[in-house]
Amino acid sequence: MEKDSKEEHVDLLKVIRIDVLTATPNMQNSEIEQLDFFSEIPLLNFELEDGSNFLMSSIPRHIAIEIAKILSNIKEVDSRLTIADLVSEICIINKVVIDAIVPYSNAYQASVEIKLEGVEGSLHFQMIPSHSVLLGLLNNAPIYIAKSLLSTQEEE
Repeated sequence: MEKDSKEEHVDLLKVIRIDVLTATPNMQNSEIEQLDFFSEIPLLNFELEDGSNFLMSSIPRHIAIEIAKILSNIKEVDSRLTIADLVSEICIINKVVIDAIVPYSNAYQASVEIKLEGVEGSLHFQMIPSHSVLLGLLNNAPIYIAKSLLSTQEEE
């Protein structure tokens, strides 16, 4: 969904490194064996310019795999485009900012600034953060985390 392009001032920290991690859910061994493939939960750890870290959990497996491939410089030989590849072909991602928590949930939200070729100005959209990070990495766009989200993680 596109949002109003009026910029609000939000204190941001630039992401300088991203790591794809996994965690095992707190379950009995028999439950983990039954889940097998789904027993590992993908996480993204963002190292920020001030030395702090920001951790995001419940990353969709396919998105985590794509992010890990980009971070590891693994090139696909598949001629078919993913939706992230397609978006990257038709527009430029200027900036990704993980800046909010969805009301009444513990899910984060990201704002993405997009520039369409031949169109004046930029468009701003709210996205699922892991998807926006994938787009940002595909476009070498800067990724930021709102400082206010760091304090909410510390409270948990």
